[in-house]
Amino acid sequence: MNQMHIGQRIKKRREQIGLSLQDVADKLDVNRSSVMRWENGETLKIKLPIVEKLAQILQTSPDYLMGYKNTDDSFLPGYACPADNACFLPVLRRIVGAENLFEKQNIIDYELADGRYRYAHYFYLSVAGDSMAPYLVEQDRVLVKQQDYLKNGQIGVFIIDGQNYMIREYYRNKGVELRAFNPYYPALHFSNAEEKRVQIIGHITESKRLF
Repeated sequence: MNQMHIGQRIKKRREQIGLSLQDVADKLDVNRSSVMRWENGETLKIKLPIVEKLAQILQTSPDYLMGYKNTDDSFLPGYACPADNACFLPVLRRIVGAENLFEKQNIIDYELADGRYRYAHYFYLSVAGDSMAPYLVEQDRVLVKQQDYLKNGQIGVFIIDGQNYMIREYYRNKGVELRAFNPYYPALHFSNAEEKRVQIIGHITESKRLF
């Protein structure tokens, strides 16, 4: 992510829609000097929730501000979203470890979501495979709340042995059991001694099917 490039795009969009530095600062509830540092490239990192909120204020898309797209989507239906009751969440291609989830090459899109998810740890994941069919199929998008715990019967995203990720239904009884909805995929059992092999990435709260 080129932070100086992001700053130039923030300034360009702000001036295009006639907002002052103070206007943006007030909407974000930050100091005017913070916005100025972003635009000048003096701040090394801008957190993803801030970028999402900036995109709403500037009536464009997060991937334009972050340099993932060279075209300004501000006039395309579905991207301009200045309202406080909505936000854009990243759609991830795969799970590559909790610390690397939001790498540029792993974000394939942004999905419009309810504004209450803006400052929580939520993201969308594009479903691969048929292990959870017929309820979840290839290219469905599942909304994931990033957390490291689950209750019995909840559907989650997991990494096994630090490498392979999967979506499964979670049960705990003398160890961990991960169940697929597709009967052709057997349940996976991990004893108490083996449960460290299972890393919980998050809880799936809803899904969307693309047509």
